[in-house]
Amino acid sequence: MDPVTHSLITDFSEANGLTNFSPSDQFEHFSSFSVFSARFPEEIDTSEVVCGDGGDLNVDAFAVKINGRFVFDAQVVDDILSMSGVMDVEFLILQAKTSSSFDGAAMLALGDNMVKEIFSDNQSLPFNDDIKRLIEIINRVYENAAKLKDNPICRIFYACTGSWKNDPYITSIISRKREELEDTNLFSEVSFEPLGARELQKLYRQTKISLSRSVRIDNLITLPTIRGVEAAYVCSLPASEFLKLLVDDDGDLLRTVFVDNVRDFQGANPVNTDIARTIQNGELDQFVLRNNGITIVAKNIRPTSKNYLLEDYQIVNGCQTSHVIFENRSDVNDDLHVPIKLIHTEDEEVAQSIIKSTNKQTQVDENDLLAFTSFQHDLEDFYAAKDGDFRLFYERRGKQFARSEGIEKGRIVTKGAQLKYYASMFCDVPNQAGRYQGTLLKNNKDRVFQNDHRPDAYYTSAFAAYRFEIAIRRLDAVERVIRPFKFFLLLAFRHRYEEHEYPGAKSKKCQSYCANLLGKLADQSASKEAFDECVQL
Repeated sequence: MDPVTHSLITDFSEANGLTNFSPSDQFEHFSSFSVFSARFPEEIDTSEVVCGDGGDLNVDAFAVKINGRFVFDAQVVDDILSMSGVMDVEFLILQAKTSSSFDGAAMLALGDNMVKEIFSDNQSLPFNDDIKRLIEIINRVYENAAKLKDNPICRIFYACTGSWKNDPYITSIISRKREELEDTNLFSEVSFEPLGARELQKLYRQTKISLSRSVRIDNLITLPTIRGVEAAYVCSLPASEFLKLLVDDDGDLLRTVFVDNVRDFQGANPVNTDIARTIQNGELDQFVLRNNGITIVAKNIRPTSKNYLLEDYQIVNGCQTSHVIFENRSDVNDDLHVPIKLIHTEDEEVAQSIIKSTNKQTQVDENDLLAFTSFQHDLEDFYAAKDGDFRLFYERRGKQFARSEGIEKGRIVTKGAQLKYYASMFCDVPNQAGRYQGTLLKNNKDRVFQNDHRPDAYYTSAFAAYRFEIAIRRLDAVERVIRPFKFFLLLAFRHRYEEHEYPGAKSKKCQSYCANLLGKLADQSASKEAFDECVQL
């Protein structure tokens, strides 16, 4: 292994608490993080995508993306369908080997297993629980094929530490296995991508670089000075320029720009159907008059002549319009102009107020706005006040710490993870933690993220989950089988060590109640003993 790749893997392993893992396991986690991160709007927890040893059918990691969200079991497919009614599906499969060359036999075996086992109606080879979970998701997707926008996309990656040089033999294997998958008629698109050391280095470095795009703006009005805003503009962008903000290097939709949008794409609802009809009927010049427009918030906007470089930007309002334009991009030209409100601010308070107010102007369920309440700010401040080994980082804004150096990734708590930890440990619903985030929030809307809640219990649940994760990563692979029971063990921990009944998140007594629980997690050794006892319950 070359020293650059080795250094990057070491950097990743130290940041994610994987230093005790074997080199091959570290490489699997590093590769899955590097390959999958750009395709999801939130931080990837590689423990949820890397498969267990043995019975993996040559699959070292997988991720399933439905409507832009990470799906980790078949029940989540049902939840997504109940929320939106349609599916846009992408299967991501990774094989990662530390060898310094591309192994044709391994790639043949992976391709064969894709066709004959994983995407087959019947499996003849034994497989582990992780692959069972993948197959269950696949089956659930195809059981609901009538609700697919199109056949799923299948992307396969083979990663190693060598150099990719378009070897004819390996290239022929890739072509043959890709064609065999295409011949199943299960997919709208199949790709099989070899990744060597240089490709992995580039992908990993991209996870630390802010998203930026340069667009040409011919018609622009500068708005008056606004407190907390460096600059604000109103303009219109022709379709070709607007699409630059929406697509990645592969031409796929850049879903990470919608992290701060309160709703995912709602599919073919009446409003979106009407937007699409305007495009499909060829009324492109009418679009700028009929559409309410897009609001973009950027951390930095740098003008260069008529080009403007947008850095670390988010489309905070206009997710529906953006998706419809992307889906109909073959029918648009520069007769279509998109009205744009462009805001340059580094003030998080201003950015969040823009998100909430612009989305309240449309029919958005109040539950979708919970992430932007004052409680979220209080919770973020509470986390920030902790220091030393008790320091965690609450990610109120998607991937806000992705490019921060020196932060152990395991200490970052996303809004989705916080919801699961708190609901499991203090709402007594660990059985619901595996549900789609929107469903979990809807089912417990009056019990979580309330403005009159104290933050203590939220932080306590997240810190207990952190201690559990560190403990389990130090176990032998065969002992890590308890990971799927994490949410139940959080509840068991609370009941085992609480001195009296939970007083509720609104009570002042919540502080002392949680202080007692945190005392059991004072260091990693004590935490492991505590969870070992919970496993025996």
